[in-house]
Amino acid sequence: MYIFSLIISFFFGCVIDNDLVKNPAGEKIFSPRSYEQINEQSVIKIGFGSCLDQNKSLGIFQSIKASRPDMFLMIGDNVYGDTRDGKLRKMAKAYRRQRENFRSLSLNFPIESIWDDHDYGINDGGADYPHKEISEKMFLDFWEIPVNDIRRSRSGLYREQLLTINDKIAQIIYLDTRFHRGKLVHSDERGATGKERYIPTQDKNQSMLGENQWVWLEEKLSTVVDFRFVVSSIQFLAIGHGWECWQMMPHERLRMMGLIDELSINNIIFLTGDRHRAGIYRFTTRGKNKIYEISSSPLNASTFPGEENGPLRIGRTYTETNFGLITINTSQNILLGELINQTGQIINSIKVEYNP
Repeated sequence: MYIFSLIISFFFGCVIDNDLVKNPAGEKIFSPRSYEQINEQSVIKIGFGSCLDQNKSLGIFQSIKASRPDMFLMIGDNVYGDTRDGKLRKMAKAYRRQRENFRSLSLNFPIESIWDDHDYGINDGGADYPHKEISEKMFLDFWEIPVNDIRRSRSGLYREQLLTINDKIAQIIYLDTRFHRGKLVHSDERGATGKERYIPTQDKNQSMLGENQWVWLEEKLSTVVDFRFVVSSIQFLAIGHGWECWQMMPHERLRMMGLIDELSINNIIFLTGDRHRAGIYRFTTRGKNKIYEISSSPLNASTFPGEENGPLRIGRTYTETNFGLITINTSQNILLGELINQTGQIINSIKVEYNP
């Protein structure tokens, strides 16, 4: 499949020289990543955010540094390199610029990443994007993912990360909502409230994750852990708007909730982005399991001011530059989720208590 994509890309003028993504000097910015230092800590901090335009201000990282995270999750739109025709020269240029940006920041914490549409290659793109194998390789090369990493040998960027924190386990599941995602239904009243761009599909054959990823996800959710996070580049709980989100495939959203109930998972935290607005959401399933979602966006790409409908939301949304911060206190079995703006002000927060 990968060779076939290279051949097709060549005839369409889309072959990208890997040197445009890799650092010719061999300098490592993001690797190797190490988490040994958190093993003995009773409290750790996980920062996260999305929508980082390579041509805009990096001022938010001063606030991020001041919060002293132990790690940071880039959860999508980590560069803006998509084009309508699918050519990836713009992507390569975006990655080169972003590499220089990160070099200048001199961050002292490891970064993990998953993509969304603007670093996938096409706005709101899904499984039918013809250059996804090439953009996937560009993503892996940019983030310096090792050659023996599972993401190098299967389709899609989904994976699991386990962190040992003071004898407790935090699981981070990174979902790929692009590579295998089915078709969305365009709005029949574009721009109308709740139908801004898309409406929920009635076609239950359309998948958000693809069956292989669903099987993998069920296995990972069956693991016994103390704290569980699911990173989804697009919003999961949020409803009331007509932008891309899990609600545009309601049968897939219900499948996830059914799986959570089947496995009796309480207090699962979804970390999402994409929307150029930040918000916190909460929902209790039929099985009485609580699901939380913290959306953080943008790190610098503000575009959509004003409020929107949000029946499951706690408080208001925030459309200026922001990032999310999770603080896990293993001694007290408490998780604090915060949304923080560029000046360091906490704009919204939740506290989740876990049974000892």
